[in-house]
Amino acid sequence: MSDIVIQRNIGSLVVPVTSVFPESAAAGTINGASIDRALHNLAGSCVLHQVVGAESGAPTTTSVQTTLQHSPDNATWSNYQIGSAVQQTAALTAANSENTAAIDLTGAARFIRAVTAVAFTGGTSPAILVAADIILGGERELAAV
Repeated sequence: MSDIVIQRNIGSLVVPVTSVFPESAAAGTINGASIDRALHNLAGSCVLHQVVGAESGAPTTTSVQTTLQHSPDNATWSNYQIGSAVQQTAALTAANSENTAAIDLTGAARFIRAVTAVAFTGGTSPAILVAADIILGGERELAAV
């Protein structure tokens, strides 16, 4: 008999939440919807996921980067840092791409959100489709099954 455990229901261990809903974005910053970690048993970790789709306006360069912010009161926000490192994804520079960042939330305040920064060089009114999700894991108490 093997000691290997096969997880057949990963959905019971993680909670995906959209913070930046899909939208066509010009250059600027998009503040995502806040997530109350208390509703998720103060999840101890997350995966910050960002995705970009089609691009318009023929920019010379594109940069899309998503940062995790936190707040004790759902009103005053700051970038979530571990030590001096801001917790964020690497910048996406090509259309139709995605990436993630695994983040330890043990030092985070109660509320978290994704903030996506979009920048372009050149082009005529450039825009790109963007979205960002936070996949919560490591809840202190799992839901009953």
